[in-house]
Amino acid sequence: MANCPDHARALVDGALGRACPFCRGCLMSAAQLEGAVPGTSTVIEPEARADALPSRKPRVCPDCAQRMAPWRIGRLEAWVERCPSCEQLWVDAADLASLRLVTKSIARQDAWASMDDAARGEIARGLADVPRPEAQPTLGQTAQALVGVPVLSGLEGAQPSVATWLSVLALAAGFGAGLLAPASLGFEALAYRGDRGAVIGVVPAVFAHEGWLHLLGNLLFAWLFGDAVERKSPHWLVPAMLFGGGALALLIDSAFADPSTLIGGASGGVFGLMGLTVVLQRRGKWLVPLPGLLRAQLPLPFVMVIYVAFDLWLASMGAGDVAWIAHGTGFGLGLLVAVVMRAREGAR
Repeated sequence: MANCPDHARALVDGALGRACPFCRGCLMSAAQLEGAVPGTSTVIEPEARADALPSRKPRVCPDCAQRMAPWRIGRLEAWVERCPSCEQLWVDAADLASLRLVTKSIARQDAWASMDDAARGEIARGLADVPRPEAQPTLGQTAQALVGVPVLSGLEGAQPSVATWLSVLALAAGFGAGLLAPASLGFEALAYRGDRGAVIGVVPAVFAHEGWLHLLGNLLFAWLFGDAVERKSPHWLVPAMLFGGGALALLIDSAFADPSTLIGGASGGVFGLMGLTVVLQRRGKWLVPLPGLLRAQLPLPFVMVIYVAFDLWLASMGAGDVAWIAHGTGFGLGLLVAVVMRAREGAR
């Protein structure tokens, strides 16, 4: 099985060739690349500089483990890498975008050069009269914003969120079971209490929710941020953080609560997913609803830090019957795990 040369993840079949689900880099033939980006052969050439980045940090071919040779894209600091043995090409997602821009730019320049002055003037007048389009929110985005669920854009990664959906279904099933058997599976039965002694009791407490609003809030945010995380991480990370990280966050919260207080819910694990998202999706945007449009786009890491800071401020004020400490603990755990993951990926 061929693996990504950067992340050691197994390549999966995609529209352009075999792709890494983590970084979206693609392994493809020259014909596949030419089909995806017509004109590629006219804008790439072998890189002659010995100090170019791919020459200093070479990749090996996922198929035959040969050192790949860089081919420069126009005059950009961007490259396509070619295996001298099997002639397969490795193209990063960012370099593929650069390749498309270069080929489109050259095609436009050629088309412009072929026009007479009258045609150029007509095009210029037409462009001056075209109003700038404003992106309209979809019905789903509008509904999502109205109920207070964040609307995210610019998320990277293409891996399907199978584990996220299964985790959300597990939380919902746990709540449903509590309705059918409240004495053994309801909130009071599953919630953790510090004076009960058995630390292992904090694990089922993740499934304990006091009502529909408590459950739905956690389900929506677990789905949203679980999807953002799973796009760029192993499938197991989402349930591990949601349930394992959530249990640890509840346990730490119980250390600051009255021993007889019932503590439960998946919010600590949800905040862990939020912490993971800040690092793994640092280029993402948080769309802010404005009248009629979703125009404002704020950097996702910035908004998340403000969100958690406000949460901790409420905790310091003793506001509400909420496991504030579990929220902050989960978020910090998510940040830590994501930073460690990035460091390990960079070391490979």
